[in-house]
Amino acid sequence: MEAGIRRRSRREERKEETRRELIEAAVKVFAERGFQRASLEEIARDAGYTTGAIYWHFGGKDELFLAAFEAYSLTRVGELAEVDGSTRGELPQRARAFADHWMARLADDPSFMVVALEFFVHSLRTPHLRDALATRHAALRLALAGLLEREAREAGAELPMPAEQLATVLRELGVGLAIAKLGDPDAVPDSLYGDFVQRVFELGEGR
Repeated sequence: MEAGIRRRSRREERKEETRRELIEAAVKVFAERGFQRASLEEIARDAGYTTGAIYWHFGGKDELFLAAFEAYSLTRVGELAEVDGSTRGELPQRARAFADHWMARLADDPSFMVVALEFFVHSLRTPHLRDALATRHAALRLALAGLLEREAREAGAELPMPAEQLATVLRELGVGLAIAKLGDPDAVPDSLYGDFVQRVFELGEGR
């Protein structure tokens, strides 16, 4: 009985390993090729599997991308926590650090943000995909809202608007500026997002 339990446990572990390896390959291939041009055959080959493994774990390309986007979002949540833990200063400077990190991340590698926008357009014509993508977007928004709320509480400051609404505005502003910078780099200085966020929080404190 115990051996059987161990065997099932190992099968579950291997299943999770396979799923993780497929997601890692998907993130890489989607970023390099875009959503429409990336093929399941290429993703499976990069991970060392057949396309049958993708269909077994995800059912198809849409579901695989959603899993890849979820992994990307969790990475971003972890990065926000790291920024929060390594930043010093008052609330406006600490809020600015999140904005500066996003623009630095974009400069380093904009590829996955671009493919996420491609999938967003694709999802607008398919309600269940749109809803699934929105759920994954919410994870990052809620994480940022939680950090802003805690920062304000610890600083004894009042946020200029409810934390979740503020996080939504900041996130969408960051995406918009990122798109603008990709189209016209000279029009969007690297410091612009951070300058704006810092000023908003300073005004909220009555400075």
